[in-house]
Amino acid sequence: MARRVSIKDVAQRAGVSWKTVSNVVNERPVVREETRARVKQAIEELGYVPNRAGLELRGGPTRALALVVPELQNPYFARLAERMQGAAKERGYTVSVEVSFGDAGTERAHVRGHTPRPVDAVIISPGALTPADLQNTGSHRVVLLGERLPAAAEVSHVAIDNVASAADIAHLLVDQGRRRVMFLGGESEVRSTATDRLAGMRAALRFAGLSLDPELVRPAADWDRESGRDVMEEVLRQGLEVDAVVAGNDLLALGALSALVAHGVDVPGEVAVVGWDDIPEAAWSRPSLTTVAPDLEGLVAAALDAALGAPGDGTGTGVETVVGHRLVERGSTGAAG
Repeated sequence: MARRVSIKDVAQRAGVSWKTVSNVVNERPVVREETRARVKQAIEELGYVPNRAGLELRGGPTRALALVVPELQNPYFARLAERMQGAAKERGYTVSVEVSFGDAGTERAHVRGHTPRPVDAVIISPGALTPADLQNTGSHRVVLLGERLPAAAEVSHVAIDNVASAADIAHLLVDQGRRRVMFLGGESEVRSTATDRLAGMRAALRFAGLSLDPELVRPAADWDRESGRDVMEEVLRQGLEVDAVVAGNDLLALGALSALVAHGVDVPGEVAVVGWDDIPEAAWSRPSLTTVAPDLEGLVAAALDAALGAPGDGTGTGVETVVGHRLVERGSTGAAG
């Protein structure tokens, strides 16, 4: 088996010391440009692969990020992880995807730097973090995705405008003459994606002279299909009048849609259904699901900018970024498809 190319081999080929090679690999600005170019050429010619573990122990850049999500069964998070890895690779970074399962200890460990391997930044979609957990994040950057928490100044946040997107849904339903709107997925005492979407829905309906019946604001045990179905079936059993269901995400909406169809309810003739995330399944359900589609590419780019510093920016900390969204009208609200 061929011997592994060492840092000393590179130093000999480039005619420099091994410390100079180390400075180049660690991107330290102490090497003259002509020397740096010569070292990089030697690295390429010899096929030298730096010992990443050694670099990390010496405090060099890891060129690695951690993406922490609550689950991967939700297609939204699976797509997010895939897009994040692709976009990070274009910037010369690797991404390790960690699943927290909504466990507070796991999320806390990552934001405080107790990761399986050193990383330059942690991008996290939190489910159980508290503001106190963000007071000691160590030397790496932390970027929150989606869920908004009062955080230390150095913690960045990237999300769509949940209030505005909820208002977009409300305007569509009101224009259709819907008056008995059910919100599936609220509410909580802690500010979250769900509470922001519910607040937007309430405000928009109030502006239209309507209100949400407290009986039609229904929490869900989990934001998945099963919970959406179970809550919808409970509402149907109770005989409550509903002409629109707005669910906190597409999985809840698809569960509710399944229950309505199973009980012979005409969707969208009698009840309209809307969700958030625009997962692939939304376009294939019957009827297809109207949903809020986030600008996923924009979300990923903004998260990476915040984690690494925008090009030419040099900071990237404490950034508050709102990315775009669009309301995709499909069969569940009467559009073709």
